[in-house]
Amino acid sequence: MKPNPPTVDRARIEALVRDALTRDQGAGAAAAREMDTAGALLLTPDRGVNVGEPYDPPVMARVLAATPARVAVGRVGPRYHTNTMLRFRADHAAAKDAVLSEVDPELLTRLGMFEVASRAPDKATFLQRPDLGRALSDEGRAELTKRIGRAPTLVVIYGDGLSAAAINQHLAEFHTALERALAARGIGHAPPFFVRRSRVKIMDEIARLVGAQAALFVCGERPGLGFADSMSAYYIYQPAAGATDADREVISNINPRDHPPADTAGDIATTIERILREKKSGVILAR
Repeated sequence: MKPNPPTVDRARIEALVRDALTRDQGAGAAAAREMDTAGALLLTPDRGVNVGEPYDPPVMARVLAATPARVAVGRVGPRYHTNTMLRFRADHAAAKDAVLSEVDPELLTRLGMFEVASRAPDKATFLQRPDLGRALSDEGRAELTKRIGRAPTLVVIYGDGLSAAAINQHLAEFHTALERALAARGIGHAPPFFVRRSRVKIMDEIARLVGAQAALFVCGERPGLGFADSMSAYYIYQPAAGATDADREVISNINPRDHPPADTAGDIATTIERILREKKSGVILAR
């Protein structure tokens, strides 16, 4: 029998770090250090801090304000500073957690959503076989046929995509705002539901299966090394069997820092209203 892996005592680690800070900075400064959402001590800033005196401070300030990317972090010889390396590793860990975690079933229950699945039987297969995440399981097809009436105006689909963390954090706020925005525009829709282990193109099959005029698919966005909690919203009008990405549209970076979920829900409702009015979506609108 393999021995159980050692567990990490986060409280003990925090106590050790605070003790070191107390010795270095004093008890008052150590007690005042903020905590992040994971309960760990915040890493010190690095962008624009580790570069000394910039050649053009106003330009540096504008660059830092324009992007959250790892710019102006400086080096020590050929290496990054310690706080830059720690931030990189922390963001990489957050991205991995976002991809490998699962959407909370209790969240879906609280929002009144039912759940179906793609043809990917588990998370590992889902990540290795994108094609299986683009198709409904047989059980999922049967469930949708039973639960959704024929030819709804709109079908609203949620999926985990590549960041379950984004859905867990923002779905409740986004969905509540979307329901209000659609109702305000008189847009009816089928009961919203969640597709576990799903990718974007699954929305096409679902729209054809139920005969929907339009489909909206909101999922967790592939995390980068800056943010791991962004959602994307894709929408399409009557996708044919050969529909491509050119036939759909998307709003990405739905998170509190770029496109706040509640505000973006209103923008999406407006675009759904437009594609229903125009009876088309995608690049064809530019013709």
